[in-house]
Amino acid sequence: MQKLLLFIFSLLFSQSVLFATTPYTLEGITALNVLVIDQSSTISPDTKEKIIAALKEKLDQNGIESKKDDVGALFVKISSTKIGKTTVAHITLGIGEEAEINRSHKVRSFVLAYSNDDMIESENIDADVYDSVINFLINEFLEQYHEDNEE
Repeated sequence: MQKLLLFIFSLLFSQSVLFATTPYTLEGITALNVLVIDQSSTISPDTKEKIIAALKEKLDQNGIESKKDDVGALFVKISSTKIGKTTVAHITLGIGEEAEINRSHKVRSFVLAYSNDDMIESENIDADVYDSVINFLINEFLEQYHEDNEE
């Protein structure tokens, strides 16, 4: 049963990463609020704070200010399930922003402006979630950010 669950999670995840390019544009981002949402209490509070600090540092190093007011949110959403001694975690790094949508009239809305996912199975979940966010997901985001903001 455990192998079947791992297979299903892997199959679902593989479908979400088949296409390498994203439909998002990161042009003109200058500041973001940083949030970590751990829906399943997957990681320790210390790891959560380390992830927030490391994300803010990486943003700052790449010319993106981290602040709370009047900007979009760079968020990390973590959900997980435990299968025996192994934890399977789904991690999403995304940006949510307020936007104006043109319909029959202009509508203010909250939109998903960027999203990228990772799925891991781990017996050391704190270290592996940190590694996924700081060494994979944010680097993918920053690569696209730099491509979209070349002059």
